[in-house]
Amino acid sequence: MAYTDKEQESVRKTFAGEKAKLAQMTLSDKIQYIFTYYWIHILIIIGIIGAIAWFIHHQMTYVDYKLYGVVINSAELNEDLEQELPGLLSMDGHDGFSFIGGLSGDPDSNNTSYYNQIDLYTVSGQMDFAFTDEAGVQYLCDLGTPLDVTNELPEDLLEVWSGREAVFNQRNDNDDTYFENYAAIDISDTKVHDYFGLDDNMSYLVLVDLSGNHEYVEAFYQLLYQIEVGEIQ
Repeated sequence: MAYTDKEQESVRKTFAGEKAKLAQMTLSDKIQYIFTYYWIHILIIIGIIGAIAWFIHHQMTYVDYKLYGVVINSAELNEDLEQELPGLLSMDGHDGFSFIGGLSGDPDSNNTSYYNQIDLYTVSGQMDFAFTDEAGVQYLCDLGTPLDVTNELPEDLLEVWSGREAVFNQRNDNDDTYFENYAAIDISDTKVHDYFGLDDNMSYLVLVDLSGNHEYVEAFYQLLYQIEVGEIQ
């Protein structure tokens, strides 16, 4: 016997009335009734639950990059370090480390899009250090971004890397003249070179510290020392 709904659907339904109706229905009738008259409500509830789940997931997993490393003139690097370094550097909460390769600093390259990309990284402050070759160092020097490695690296690391400081001609932002600067340090055949998974021609480390997160940059410099003396492998 088919169920007859004695309430007019145009009037406002009451909880008691709906409960009484459902109590008289078979399971299949209940399902059909609910999806016929309450499908909009169900969609709204599903949407709310989905939004809450997304928000919780986002709050748990989002990354706010605070330290940036790049590889110029090579795409070879240790991709696992994006996950490993935040722990080694004792980064807070969602603070993260960005490590990308494949940028080009070759002045003879025909693909100028890479130049624009390097420029964007420097202008936006998304570069704190770079592993590169001689051409890449000079490209950064033409931008005027490298810092003097002898002033930036800790003394204990400079002692380990004694004699590896490399002088390049660097553009002066004030008047576009050039001056000699210890713009890079030679890391070829070092433990740091191997740790970061670099290509053999990635001979130099350039320090630029553009993110402004000096605490993490200093921690990174100390990490380099720990790697080089074998405390971290």
